[in-house]
Order: sequence, then structure tokens, then C-alpha cells
Amino acid sequence: MSFGSQINYKQLLERHQRIRVPMIQRDYAQGRPAETEVREEFLKTLRDALAKSPEDLSLPLNLDFIYGTVEGDEQARRFLPLDGQQRLTTLFLLHWYLAWKDDKWTAFEQLFLSDGHSRFAYSVRTSSNEFFDQLVIYRPGSSPQDVRTLVAMIVDQPWYFRSWRLDPTIQAVLNMLDAIHAKFGESEGLFERLLDKEQPAITFQLLDLDNFGLSDDLYIKMNARGKPLTAFETFKARYELELISQLHGETFSIGDQTFDAADYVARRMDTTWADLFWKHRSREKELYDDAFMNVFRAIALITRNPESHEYLSDFGKLNTGGNPPTYADFHSYRWLDEQFTRAVMCLLDSWCSNGSTLCRLLPDDRYLDEEAFFGKLVEKGANLSYTDLVQFSGYAQFIIEQQDRIDTRAFQEWTRVVKNLAMNTAYNRPADFQRSARGLAGLLQQSGDILTHFAQAEKPATGFSELQIAEEKLKSQLILAHAGWRELVDRAECHGYFLGQIGFLLDFADIAAKSAQSAPDSWDASEHVTFQAAFLKYMQLSEAMFSANGLNKSYRHRWQRALLCLGDYLLPSGRNRSFLVNSMTEEGSWKRLLSGSGHHAATARNILKSLFDKLSQEMDIDKKLDEVIKGAENLDPWRNAIVQCPAVIDYCMRRSIRVDEHGTIYLLQQSQMNGSHAELFTFCLFKELWLEYAKGGLDPLKLMEYISVNGTAIEPGIRFYWSGDKVTYFDLAGCKEGFVLYSILNHDENLPPFVDFLAGKPCFTLTERRLERKCSHSEIRNVIEDLRKYLTEFTEGASQDV
Repeated sequence: MSFGSQINYKQLLERHQRIRVPMIQRDYAQGRPAETEVREEFLKTLRDALAKSPEDLSLPLNLDFIYGTVEGDEQARRFLPLDGQQRLTTLFLLHWYLAWKDDKWTAFEQLFLSDGHSRFAYSVRTSSNEFFDQLVIYRPGSSPQDVRTLVAMIVDQPWYFRSWRLDPTIQAVLNMLDAIHAKFGESEGLFERLLDKEQPAITFQLLDLDNFGLSDDLYIKMNARGKPLTAFETFKARYELELISQLHGETFSIGDQTFDAADYVARRMDTTWADLFWKHRSREKELYDDAFMNVFRAIALITRNPESHEYLSDFGKLNTGGNPPTYADFHSYRWLDEQFTRAVMCLLDSWCSNGSTLCRLLPDDRYLDEEAFFGKLVEKGANLSYTDLVQFSGYAQFIIEQQDRIDTRAFQEWTRVVKNLAMNTAYNRPADFQRSARGLAGLLQQSGDILTHFAQAEKPATGFSELQIAEEKLKSQLILAHAGWRELVDRAECHGYFLGQIGFLLDFADIAAKSAQSAPDSWDASEHVTFQAAFLKYMQLSEAMFSANGLNKSYRHRWQRALLCLGDYLLPSGRNRSFLVNSMTEEGSWKRLLSGSGHHAATARNILKSLFDKLSQEMDIDKKLDEVIKGAENLDPWRNAIVQCPAVIDYCMRRSIRVDEHGTIYLLQQSQMNGSHAELFTFCLFKELWLEYAKGGLDPLKLMEYISVNGTAIEPGIRFYWSGDKVTYFDLAGCKEGFVLYSILNHDENLPPFVDFLAGKPCFTLTERRLERKCSHSEIRNVIEDLRKYLTEFTEGASQDV
């Protein structure tokens, strides 16, 4: 028989007279009540395939490998399935049901009945075998549409023994027959489709293990532990079979012995490679299966051809947070191809070249910590971030490309460039990753001297951020042009927050502008030294401003306030504007400002340069920032309010504000208006008034609290109250003109006596039981003082009247 023959059930029984599930197999499980989801999905898949036209290009439905050993002579051959028992049992039951449904008993008997016995049988239990013998000769007296439940019909037959209730296989079969009845009860003519050999609807790949000399090994493994093979052991066995058809004529050495690919991989997976994965085994199960399979998944992903039409589909199946792919997936989607095999052999052999400890191939871990990254692979497989996957792809492809002639310096430089490109390219969907995968494939031939390639090529790379590609080109030119650049560039790139993106330093030091006029290799040494001094200055200032986690904390937000003194540096963040956060990816982040990507970020970056130009590493930076803040003049009112009231930034827990269509500025504690929020000018005024109130400066007004609100039904603001005959509340809110100070007079039918008093003053109006006064920002303090005086005057007058 040829390797992996694709046949249907009828052809299997034509080649082997009988199918007999061996004793070492478990009971039939697919019909168990607990397997409802698996059962329903499998039956639906079978029904959909049988219902399709024979000419449908998606047919046949291939149910993957079914393999086992064969015993007996040509006259009485029996196939003993090692794997496929569940599928073969379900398909046997489906043949029986559809023969009944379509009244095709003669054809059914020719296929499944021989000398009064079923040609499909179990050796697990004698009772199971007896049941199958009875089932193949049983002819129900009713038609399927008249039967409500097959279980009740069958157990009511005189040939059904009560003791069979204790046989789990028989009970699972009865349950499956009812499920088939529910799924196929309305079908017609499907039995012939099951038998069709010319245009089959359902097939599987048949492997006779005797032909490959693997049967004994597999049975020994199963019997030695007294339980079935794990999913990974099954994967190994099947993969080893697939390897027989790969890498023909190539041999691989272990010591002084040579092996073909199948034997080589089999031996390595049981010895050297297994040792590498042993410390990553599951402590509960004492197995390293998941670790092995996760690495295989990651390798499968990076060895897919990014030009293939199936690439995005394959990516989605491999980079999934759900159930990991099985061998059936690897096989049916053709992931176990020669590219995968060569990558597996090359990577695992490279990692194992020091024995059971992971061999590090890079000189240090500045750009990739190999041991930590291997830990990620064995834990998550292909479920990594896009950035991690790009880095792994670049790392692995270099090893595969260079193999035994790896130059560690070239490998380090390649890893550095790939990391810089990956870390500073935005990835939002698989297609973004696909572009980078294409870009890496195009760069791979230049991996041996990536610096020279970037320095000399007009367009050195594709598939990554254009800004970062341009930055890598300029840095490569600088490093190759003058020895003094290497240390400076390395130091700046290795900053934990910049992560290779240092274009802002090249811009601040005027290096980018100079390079646009002439290439760095044409500058004389003194020019390089001058530029290096400027670069160092800005680098030291940026190190003072940023830690590996982002902006360094400063007293009362000195950095943000000093920047606002020089301009509007806030960046858009959805519908909001941001004081900037430390995220590496968010729109309103310091990282985005430093990148200068887009008009707003470029403007903000120029403001940062203006601030740096007022500073030097030799001075007390905090003191200088305070001087910038203190000396600020002619600021926009909103910027001045924030500069003078740093509590605004504290209030904005997510560092966001929102400006509505009227120009009102809201401070957001979260990111939306349905969360708690304040209005900028009333909030800042409250902070000022609180200091006065603590000293009694607002009497007889009492300052209660700042009223933050959720939603947009009411406005946030400041609440005062006054204790006259009755407590009266005054609220101060922001408005288009500036402020509105008001009191809702709804206590009773009679207005409080002070209303007439205030309404008679030129500064207050009374409309619809609302006493109010509107004013500009510059007038608000006078209005509050007027209110305080009027209430004091009224209180004193009322006291005299008494």
C-alpha cells in the first residue's frame, strides 16, 4: 500500500476483510453523554459533506490519518486500528442508520456482514462484539420517521441482553445512534454517497504501520504505561511517518552514524531535544509535551510563505488563544512541509549544541535574551505579540540561513536592526505582521552585513515603519563613518523606554538635517566630534527626563508644566487630548511624541527640543524647570490654568482632557464623559478658594466641595452655601462666556428674603426661580467677593431689623 492512501470506508473493507479494534484500545467514547459538543460538531461535519454535490471542489472531507497494523493472510486480513477507533466506529453506525433510512440493506450486508458476523468488531469486550453482530443483522420493523428514539427501540428487542447496560461501549453506541437519528432524520439518498468510490464524500488517510516498521515501538509505548499515547506522542509518530517522504537523499549525522530525516528526527526527539525541553515539563503531569508543541507551533508560523494566499488564514490558526492546533491541523493545512522540517532540525540542533542547556548564539542579551525568549516560546508557542513574532522570525531565519557558519558579530547586528524595526512599527492586525514577514524575507540575503546594506541601499527595507527604516539607515551611515558613534548609538538605543527609536536625538542635534545635505561618510572628523557632543547633551537630558518605564516623576509635574509654558504639547488620544502616558503603543504617549510621527507629534517634539535647549546636564534641572514655569508669560488661559494648578494633572488619572464643541475643557478621571469628570477653570478656582476658605476669607459663604459628575446631564462645578433663615446653596459652573454663579430657588413658594435684596443689585438677575450671574474668567473673583459682601450686608441688615 502506498504511504498515506486516501480511501473511503468501503475501500478499507475491500482491502482488509475485517476491522477489529484491538484489546488495548479504550471503550467507544464519542457517544458518551459528556461528549455532546464533540459528537454534534462531528456529525454536522459529516452531514454537510454528504449533502454537497459530488462535483463540489471542497470534497472529499478528509478525516485525517487512520493507522494501525494488519494481521492474517490475504484470505482473512484484519486491520487493527491504533488510531482512528472513534471515527471508524461512528462511520460504521452511520452506514447502518443510512442503510435503514434509504432501505439499502442488501448493499449494507455485502459490506458489513460475513458468515453471520459483523466485519466491524471490538476486542475490548466480548459483549461489545456480540452487540455489533446483532446490530448488523437487525432490521427495524418501523421506518425512521416513525421512531422517536432508537435507544428505546433497540433495548426493547428480544436479542438485547439486560447485562449490556453495563457495557460502556454499547451504551455509547446507543447514544450515538440517537444523535445520528436527530441529525440525519430528514436526509435522503446519502447511503450511496457514503459508498461512492469515484467521487467520495468522506475519506481518510490509511497507514498500515507494518509497512514502516513502527508498529512494535508504538504498541510497546502504550503497553508500558498501560494507557494510550499522549497527543504529542501521537504527533511524533505521525510526523515521523510524514518525514519518510521528505528530504530524499539527504543524510544527517549523529556522532559517526548517518540517518535519513525520519530516523534522525525520531532519535533527536527522544534524546538530545527531549533533554532541552525536560526542565520545561508540566510539574503536574511530568510531561514536556506542551512545551514541544508550542515551539513547533511558533516554528510553523514563521516558516509560512508570506506571499501565499493561505498566509493570513494559517496565521490565524497558529496564533490563536483558543485550543492549540492538533496533528490533524498540522497535516491538513500542510504546515509539516520541508521548510518546517529544516527549521526544526536547524533550530533545535543549534539550541542543543551545548547539551541539555540552551546554547546561546548571540554574544550578549542586549537585543534578545535567548533564554528568556525560549521560555516564552515553550509557554505560549505562536501566541506571542506581533513584535515578539517578528523578532523570533528574524532570529530563527538568520540561524537557518547561516547554520554552521554563524558570525556572532553579524548575528548581533542583525538582531539589533530587526529589534529596532519590530519594536517601533505599529501592529494592529495580522496583515501588518505579514508585511513585516515579507520585509524580513527580502532582507535575509543581506543578514551577513546588515549595516553596510542599510548604509548604502537607497531603500534598505520594506514592511516596517518608514520613519524607523530611515532612522536605521542614518544610524548605519554614522556608525560606519566614524568610530565615535558606536558607543553613543548603543547607549541611546538600549535605553529601556526608547527601545532603539532615537530619531529625536538625531533631530535635536541637527544630525538628521545635516545628513539630508551630505552623507555622513563625507563629513570630516571634527564635524563628527561636534555632532557627537550635541548628541550626548540631548541624550543625557533625555536620560534625566525618562526612565526605562517612561517619564520620571517630578515634583508637581515640573516636566509637563514647563512644556506647557513653551507650547501646547498635548497629543490627540481618540476624542481626548493627553498630557501623555508611558505606554509604548497608545496614541497619546511620550513614545509617540518622541517618534514625531504625524503633525501633532512633530509639533510636540519641537516643543520638547525648545525645553531641552534651555537646560544642560551641568545645571540643577529641577531648579531650571521651576524658573521656566515661574517666568511663563502671555499663555493661553487654559495652559496658564494648568501650569499654575498642577493638581489638574493629578485629577486626570488617565492623563486625558476633553474639549467639547463649545470650547469647554473637561478633566477626565478615566477616558470617557460617563466617568467622573471636572471642568478645568472651576477646578483650578476651587483649589485657590480652598486656601482662602481655610483662613476664613469667604465668610459668610461656606465652601463645600468640588462637584465632579458622571455623564453630561449636569455640569461639574463648585458648591457654596449660606446659612440665613434657611440654608441656601450657590453653584459655580463653567459656561461658554466663562462662569455662571447661580442658585436654584425651589425651597418653598415664598422666595428667601435675600433674593429681593440681591436681585436689586446690578450684578444679579432673577429668572424662573433661578438667581444667577454670568461673568468672564477675569471677573469671577470680583463676583464671588460681591456675593460675599452682599450676603454680609444682608445678614447685618436683618440683624439690625430684629
